[in-house]
Amino acid sequence: MLKVTTIFYSIQGEATNTGIPSIFIRLYGCNLECSFCDDLLHTDKYTSYTYEEILKEIKQYPGMDIIITGGEPSIYDLNEFIGLLQSHGYTVSIESNGYKFENIEKADWITYSPKDWNNIHTTGFNELKCIVNINSNIQPLLDLDIKQPIFIQAENYVHTPNMTNITHCIEVVKHYPKFRLSVQTHKFLGVD
Repeated sequence: MLKVTTIFYSIQGEATNTGIPSIFIRLYGCNLECSFCDDLLHTDKYTSYTYEEILKEIKQYPGMDIIITGGEPSIYDLNEFIGLLQSHGYTVSIESNGYKFENIEKADWITYSPKDWNNIHTTGFNELKCIVNINSNIQPLLDLDIKQPIFIQAENYVHTPNMTNITHCIEVVKHYPKFRLSVQTHKFLGVD
């Protein structure tokens, strides 16, 4: 059983896979309490689903790309569930704060979004996405020596862009070309 807050179909609005039509499975619960979290649903209500019930739910959508997010997906051991989805032809991406990479290691794509920049993992993921505002000290990110792409994403409002932070992130990326910009396209388009 998994605790699910919502399942919906939209587009991926962040990082490398921006623009891909995707089925989002948002899980309940997180090991952190970030002040800038843009989805507090993971702390509210949930429905317990079996893997088969989730599979039945997602089959109503035409897309074959799944994004498991939260909260924090790696608080659950998802490897069996990921394998089930893959056996039905789905590509599975996960966004994680890096709590337990071993619980999500079977995923096709892992976006790692660390909250403690002084203790960033260097393996176990495909891309790094860091939430930045105008007061962020990016020195730990500049010091990173990793092969995976490093995305800088503005700390936005819950449903809309924060143009002050986005403008700052654009300047950071222009000044430090080791970074890439992620802009949460879905917030500009007004979709989930």
